[in-house]
Order: sequence, then structure tokens, then C-alpha cells
Amino acid sequence: MLHADTMASLGAEFGRSFARETWTLYGVGMLGVVLRFIARIRRLGIRNLQSDDYIMVFAVIWYTILCVSLNEVASGGGSNLMTDEDIENLTPKIYDERVKGSKWVFVSEHAFILAIWGMKACMLIIYARITEGLAQRKWVNYLAIYVAIGFVVAELSLFLICRPLTNYWAVPTPNAQCSTFQHYEIIQGCVAITADIAMLLIGLPLLMQVRIPLKQKLVLIIIFGMGIFVIVAAILTKVYCLVPSLISYVYMNWYFREVTVAVLVTNLPLIWSLLRDVFPAFKSWTGGSKRGTDRYRSGPWNTSGYKNYGPPSHLKSGDDFHMYDYNRSVVVTPQKHPSDTSLPQPDTRDPSDDGSERAFQIRQDVTIEVKQESRPARYNHGPQS
Repeated sequence: MLHADTMASLGAEFGRSFARETWTLYGVGMLGVVLRFIARIRRLGIRNLQSDDYIMVFAVIWYTILCVSLNEVASGGGSNLMTDEDIENLTPKIYDERVKGSKWVFVSEHAFILAIWGMKACMLIIYARITEGLAQRKWVNYLAIYVAIGFVVAELSLFLICRPLTNYWAVPTPNAQCSTFQHYEIIQGCVAITADIAMLLIGLPLLMQVRIPLKQKLVLIIIFGMGIFVIVAAILTKVYCLVPSLISYVYMNWYFREVTVAVLVTNLPLIWSLLRDVFPAFKSWTGGSKRGTDRYRSGPWNTSGYKNYGPPSHLKSGDDFHMYDYNRSVVVTPQKHPSDTSLPQPDTRDPSDDGSERAFQIRQDVTIEVKQESRPARYNHGPQS
């Protein structure tokens, strides 16, 4: 067995290493959040922020609490997860440190739930906008229900498995679940990981269907790859919490890595407009250029039967379209010569696509055809065919 001073030295070294990693990751995550809000305020104005922006503020508060609480655990004197030898060697000082550490463990678990589910809610709102009017929208709705139920289940398991609640920081605790969190970790891991997998299963078909340049698809693949990392980090967290031979404080590293990558995945789609404005080279990667870029088709997304959410004259070949607009375009049959049809000029401004309506913009050639319609004779400018 290691001497107590050696154990204390190893614990102090872990605490310093853990603090360096977590605060660095926290800085990267918060940079993504700040860029997100700069892009959103530039586009919408500070008074017109949307529901996912406010949810992100809520999630970031708990993300901050998570970072603080995990560092308190890592730099403290341990929790109520103790061996028989630890119990025999308890002193008043060690007892107080372990009570304090156990309270911080409970705070970290609750902060993790609120932060990670806040990110899931923000991503679901983005998914809802992307799939508006598409068949996939119903799956997003089902997933939202599942995520909401999963949140309730995770919270209930945290607050009900260990009763009374004070046993979470009792030293020693009479209930092993109040120190190992084993049953809670299994429940929380199952609902969180399956929800993340379901998000990928909804998002990947959309990525495969849309026909976009390789550069732009690579950006999407990178974002989805980060989503896969979130799942891997969640699995490793549970491994270091549940596998007896591997149980250690390393789980906290993966806890924070998982949440940080979730923060980045959720915010990256919304900061492309800002990056395009600051770095013009990004326009060739994200379709931000108004003219002079290759146009491409998104065949599988061209679905008939949707309502028309704007005058057909806006669908002029060569214009830029959000996925939202494109999926609602309709094709009608011409009767008059194009020169007889008054088509107002489209807005030539290049709106910043911040991803709230669509993560990326699609250029699409659209042929406008006008249905035959019965008009009084005084409106006819030429012979009817």
C-alpha cells in the first residue's frame, strides 16, 4: 500500500493536471458560445434572439458549475467512496474533506445532466428547423419526446435512488449507491447515449441525400464526427465509473470532454456566417459567395406537394436558397411567354446564414413555370393556346 503522504502527493498532481485540462477545454467551449452569440446578434439583433439561444445561456451556466465542481472534487480530499481501510483511518479533518467532496460530486452530477440535456435541446431545435416540412420532421418530434422523457428519468434516478438525499454526503454512507452512483450512471448513460445515436441516425440520412460540393460536405462530416466523439466519451465515462478494475477519477476527464465537445457541436453550425465575414476564404467552403460559384442540385430534397411560402417569382434561376425555401418550392406549368410575366427582381443581398434556419445554404437552378389560369379578356395580352 502507498504511504498516505504519497497518496496525497499523487492526488495533488492529478488535481493540477485536471485543472489545466478542464479550464483549457472550458475556454475553447466558451469561445464557441461567444462566437455563436456574436453571429446571432449580428443577424437577429439582441432583442430577437430565439428559444435555443436562451436555452444555451441556461446550459452554459451549468457547464460552468460543472467545471468548478469537478475541479473541487479533483483537488479535494476525496468523497464518500471509501475502502474499509479509509474508514478506519478517518480523522475529523479527513471526514470534513470527504463530506465536502461528496457534496461537490452530487453537484457535478446534477450540473452534468442540465448542461448536456441543454445542448440536446438546442440541437433538437436546429434539427426541427432543418426538417420543417420534410418527412423526417416526425422523427425529430419523436426524438424530442424521448429526450424529454430521458431527462425526467435521469433526474428522478439521481434524486430517488439514494434516499434520504443526505446519504450522498454521509461519511461513511449506509447505501453503496450513494457513493458509487452505479444504478444512476447506468440509467443516465442509457438514455443519453441512445438519444445521441438517434440524433446521428436522423442527421446522417439528411447529409447523404443533399448533393453539395465535397468541401462543404467535409465540414458537415467533421461536425458529425464530433458528435460521434460525444458518444465515445459518454461510453468511456461509464467504463471508468462502472468497471470495477477501472473505477477512478479519470471518469471526470471524460465527463468534461463529453460536455465540451457537445458545446462545440451545438454552436459550430451557427457561427459559419461570422467566419465567412471575417475570413472570406470560408465563403468558397460554405456557399457564401453570391455569384461565380458552381451551382449544384439537391435532388432528393426536391419534394412536391408542399405549400408555397413565397411568390413563385422569387424562384429565379441563379438565386441563393436556404434549404427551408427550397423544400417548399412548387413547379407549375407555363402558358404565357416568359416575357409576358412580370417577375420582380430578387433581393441581391447576401444574408448571413447562421444556421438557425439552415446550417448551410444550397444553390439551386429552378425552372419557373406558370399554370394556365382563366382570366377575363381584358387581362389577356395575347392569344391563348
